[in-house]
Amino acid sequence: MIEIPTSVHAEAPGGAPFFIDRCEFNPNGRIDYATLDLDESRVFDWPMVYILANDDAAYIGQTTSVATRMAQHGANEEKRDFRTVNIIYNEEFNASVVTDYEHRLIGLMHADGRYRLTNKNDGMTDTNYFSKARYAKMFEELWAELRKLELADHSIAEIEESEVFKYSPYKGLTPDQRIALDKIMLEVEKGFDVALPLVVEGMPGTGKTILAIYLLKLLRDKPEFNHMNIRIVEPVTSLRKTLQRTLANVSGLQPSDIIGPADVIKSSFGYKGNDEKAFDILLVDEAHRLKRRVNLGTQFKNYDDVNRALGLDTEATQMDWIIAQAKLPIFFYDPFQSVGPSCVGAERVRDSLGEAVEEPIRLDSQMRVKGGKEYLDYVRDILSGGAPDFRTFDGYDYVLHDDFDDFVRSFEESIARHDLTRMVAGYAWKWRTKKDKGAGAYDIEIDGVRLRWNCTYENWVGKGADNPDIAHEVGCIHSIQGYDLSYAYVIIGNDLRLDQDSCMCVANKKSYFDRNGYATATQEELDQYIRNIYYVLLTRGIFGTHVYVCDEALRERFKKFTRK
Repeated sequence: MIEIPTSVHAEAPGGAPFFIDRCEFNPNGRIDYATLDLDESRVFDWPMVYILANDDAAYIGQTTSVATRMAQHGANEEKRDFRTVNIIYNEEFNASVVTDYEHRLIGLMHADGRYRLTNKNDGMTDTNYFSKARYAKMFEELWAELRKLELADHSIAEIEESEVFKYSPYKGLTPDQRIALDKIMLEVEKGFDVALPLVVEGMPGTGKTILAIYLLKLLRDKPEFNHMNIRIVEPVTSLRKTLQRTLANVSGLQPSDIIGPADVIKSSFGYKGNDEKAFDILLVDEAHRLKRRVNLGTQFKNYDDVNRALGLDTEATQMDWIIAQAKLPIFFYDPFQSVGPSCVGAERVRDSLGEAVEEPIRLDSQMRVKGGKEYLDYVRDILSGGAPDFRTFDGYDYVLHDDFDDFVRSFEESIARHDLTRMVAGYAWKWRTKKDKGAGAYDIEIDGVRLRWNCTYENWVGKGADNPDIAHEVGCIHSIQGYDLSYAYVIIGNDLRLDQDSCMCVANKKSYFDRNGYATATQEELDQYIRNIYYVLLTRGIFGTHVYVCDEALRERFKKFTRK
């Protein structure tokens, strides 16, 4: 018997205490319930949550009969390696509470990293129930006790600000994500002989990436799909590496499940030649960042080599590569997040996908920004030259700073409380420190304040959590797209200005220094790209967005719509 005393740690809404009992888990599933403080009748008939564990793996479950469930686990070959069972009990638990606790524990313990979880993710959906807020408070105290029992290492706050948590395949789905999932599964189950490309369209923060990862895990866990070649294609290099790290601790998945667009022809990922498609399903995240043969710098030869290998014409896009190599491609897409000429534009997407993009599966519920869809619509309206009525957003800080020193002071206060606070900006300053990395080197100077661009694209957000110097850099669009921040501090540079005649936000090419972002673009296209860039930057913050605008006339426009 493992000598850990029963602990009384918190009270349910009605005042009943909860207990955590730990005892040995035998391979036959038998437990000496006499050693527990649980009433015998509760062992056979009461809602509870439990954690099976050994040195490096864990399984989290919930049941209305611990005795029956442990016997079932004892007969399951996969569960016989576990050595302890931790039973969480409260007189006021009900089916809704234990289901909620199970889901929360799965998500947090995966991101915590103490254990490799062996859970599947089928059925994980966020639901509401009576007194949920009070049970949530009790859960915080439960988590503190689990840390004392060395079942977890990090606090909830630390975990919820981590990238692994944000992209976990164990996230509970929103109702519209669940509807989207059901629609996708209907198409998958029809068989690939009749399958057509699918498009899942949603604004920033609607959980496109989360749904893609959830779907990958769900399919891998189903025996009927075990033999299939299913991958996520992530065009954004930095985000691809983040997702690979996220999957490193997930049972049944591995980092190589996340690939780049060029990997669709590599033999190590199953390429079989032009006459047979290599992949059964490709889930294409950030599909608006797939490339076409424009402004590729040194990558033209590699791009052309892929087109030749696939038997496609020179002007084929990366979207065409995926359609050529996947029996069922599923594109997660937002037309307002194309940020440069190399991105496949809406016209090319329509050419490649036809009806799929005209009738997409939609995601509308906002998972990131606490200001909700209303905030995203408001920001887009402002950038597009609209004149929305001034408004604020309950529980969300949307603030304009007149003074840059004040902007920086506010940033310092915020980052002291929230590790994932970052400054971001449009590409309105040259990247001098890319070559000059000396101690005094800088890229951006505003009112005497000197700042540096992000020193890396790869995991810039995550590296900043461990390195204060990186956390105080300014991130460009290529380091931030696809990521969440606690608070976003957005510098709108002189690459965006106000046209006094039209009152439109327009691009100022003279102050835009991403050559691949403006070469070959018309003025109208550049206007849209830079508005899209700031739309992305202004929709990164979970709890708030603070703004400083360099162009004086544009700043006056923002004053009409933004709290100072």
